[in-house]
Amino acid sequence: MSWPAEQEESLLTTTLIGTTLELPTSTPELVEALRHDRELLVREALLWQRWVRYTALAAVVALALAFGSRPREAMLLPIALTALGYVLCVGLTAELIRRAEVVDEHRLPTLLVTADVAAMAMLIWVSGTPAEMGRILMGATLVVQLAVFYFGRLLGSYAALLAALAYLLTTRVAPSSGIVQDQSLSHLLFSLGVFGLVSGVLVTAYGNFRVRMNRLRLFCKLVEEGDLTPSFALGVDKRPDDLTLLARSFEAMRSRLAEQIGTDPLTGCLNRRALESRLRAEWRQAKRRSSTVAVLAIDLDHFKNINDTHGHPFGDVVLQELAGIMKATARDTDAVARPGGDEFVIVLPDTGWQGALTFAERLRRKVDDFDFGAATIPTRITISVGVALARGTDPISPEMLLQESDRSL
Repeated sequence: MSWPAEQEESLLTTTLIGTTLELPTSTPELVEALRHDRELLVREALLWQRWVRYTALAAVVALALAFGSRPREAMLLPIALTALGYVLCVGLTAELIRRAEVVDEHRLPTLLVTADVAAMAMLIWVSGTPAEMGRILMGATLVVQLAVFYFGRLLGSYAALLAALAYLLTTRVAPSSGIVQDQSLSHLLFSLGVFGLVSGVLVTAYGNFRVRMNRLRLFCKLVEEGDLTPSFALGVDKRPDDLTLLARSFEAMRSRLAEQIGTDPLTGCLNRRALESRLRAEWRQAKRRSSTVAVLAIDLDHFKNINDTHGHPFGDVVLQELAGIMKATARDTDAVARPGGDEFVIVLPDTGWQGALTFAERLRRKVDDFDFGAATIPTRITISVGVALARGTDPISPEMLLQESDRSL
C-alpha cells in the first residue's frame, strides 16, 4: 500500500525544469530504469528490516515478561505462539523475496506492516490491562516511521490507522481482563489524538523527505543518462536540512559538468552532444503540448577563404563574434549550438513558420551589417540559413528534424 506506480512517477516528474515536467515518452528505458531501481530498493529494504523486526520482537517479549501486569504463567503460551507466528511470517517473506525475480512493492510491505502491528498489539494485550494498552500506540510510532520512510505516505497512514484500531479493540471491545477499568471516552480520544498528531508529523515529514529524495533520484538518473539540461528545482526545497544542501551540491555539480562537457570552448555555444539533448527535450515538450519546434541550420559563406586569407586566429574571432550575434538575437528559451566548424544550429521552441523565417531574416541582416574583426581587419561576411519545422504530432524524430534543416540549408 505504498504510492501507486503511476502516482509515484507523477511525483518524480513534477520537479524538474529545463526539459519537461514529465517522464519523456520517447525514452521508455528511463522509466524502466527507475522502476528497476525502485524494485531493488524495496527488496533491500525488506531484507534489512527483518533484522529490525527480530530485534524489536525480542525487546517487546522481554519487556512483556519482565514488566507485564498479568501472571507470567498465563502469558508464556500466548506470547510464545505470537512470537513464533511473527517470526515465521517475517522469515517466509524474506525467503520469498530472495527467490522472487520481481518484488511486489505494495503487497509485501503491507503484509509485514500488518504483522508488525498485530504482533505488537497481541503481546501488549496478553501482558497488560486495558489501562496499559496505550503502549500499543507508543510502539506503533516505530512502525509508522519505518513504513512511511521506506514505502511512502499511504503505507505509513495505514500503519497508524491499524494501530488506532488495535488500541480501540483491546481497550473497549476485547479487554485482556474480565473487568474493564474505568477509562472515559475523553481519555481514549486524548490518547488517540496525541498518537494522531505524532503520526501525522511523521507521515508528513518523512513523506515529504521521500518525495524530495525521489526528485533527486530522477535528477541524478537523467544526469547519469547524459541529459544535463534539467535543473533541480531548488525553489521547492527550502527546508533547512542536509537534503537541501545535498540538492544544491548536485545542482552546482551538474552546472559545472554541463559547462565542461556541453559547451563549445571557443564560442560558448552548446556543442553537438548538448544540442542533441536539448533538441530531444524541446521535442518532448512539443509532443506534450502539441506545439511546434523550429530548427535553423546556419553556415558561414566562404569561411575557408577567410581562414586562408586572414589566418585561423582571425577565423576564430569571426566565429566568436557570430556566436555573440546569435545569442543576442535569440530568446532566453532558444538554444544556440555549434556542432562543429563553421556550422551553427538554433533551436526555436514554440515557433511557427512565420516566426522562424522572421528570426532567420533578422539574424541575416544583423550579420550583413556587422564588421567582423573590426579591431584588426574589418570584414563583412554572409550566412546561409536553412529552416525546418515540425509539430509535436508529426511522426518524426528530433534527429530527422535536424537532418531536414541541414537539407534545407
